[in-house]
This record gives sequence, structure tokens and C-alpha cells, in this order.
Amino acid sequence: MDLPSEIPEETQLLLGAEEKYFWTIQRNDLQNMISSDQFCRPTSNYNNNNNRSSTEIMVDERKQRRMILNRESARRSRMRKQKHVKELWSQLAQLCTQNHDLEEKLRHLMESQQRLLQENASLKQQASAFRQILRDMELEQLVTQF
Repeated sequence: MDLPSEIPEETQLLLGAEEKYFWTIQRNDLQNMISSDQFCRPTSNYNNNNNRSSTEIMVDERKQRRMILNRESARRSRMRKQKHVKELWSQLAQLCTQNHDLEEKLRHLMESQQRLLQENASLKQQASAFRQILRDMELEQLVTQF
């Protein structure tokens, strides 16, 4: 199995320092395991100390390879999940900020509405008072004419 000597660039963008360390350790462990005797056993019967058949050895090697591939797949799956969770936290922070801004805007608008309602009520009272003064003046003029 040919492992990359460095962490792939697209993976580096997603990894923090701990993940990079984990990746390096795991990659080194995989390289050591692959180069060790447990993965590079001879397939012929005359070199096999356990008198196992070449088919059994091939099956074991396939199991080992599959196990390594499964672990790597699980690691990638965890990394995707971690990335997704980070994106969700980022989105949550953004939405909380947006919600706070909207609540602030709503508060200002409600205060403005309250001021406008008070001003409107005051203007209505003034208009009513002016109408009353106007009526009084018209009555006075009528009375003075007769």
C-alpha cells in the first residue's frame, strides 16, 4: 500500500494541529505495519513456519488490508463529521449574531412607533383644541354681527 508522505492539501485545510499529529502518527503506524512481517509474509508453504496454506495467508492479508482500509475510511468519516459540526457551529454563531441584530432593530422600530403614536395623539389633541378655538371665534363673530 502506497501511503502519502505528507498530509493531502485538501485534508490540511480541514485539520487542526491535533488532527495533523494524529494523521502523522497513524500514517507512520500504517507504514510500519505494512512493512512488518505480519503483512509481508511469504505465500509459499515451504517458508511458512505455521504450515498454513497460501490461501489462508492470502485471506489473512486481505483481512489485514481491509481492516486498514476500514480504519482509514472511519477516520475520513470522523473528519467529515468534525468538519460538518464545525460548519454548523459557525452557522449557529452567524445566525445568533443576525438574530441579535434583528432584535435590536425591532426594539428601535418599536420605540419609534411608540414615539410616533404619542406624537400623533398629541397632534390630534392640538387639532381638536384648534377646532374648538376656531368654533368659538366663529360664534363670537356671529354674536358681534347681530
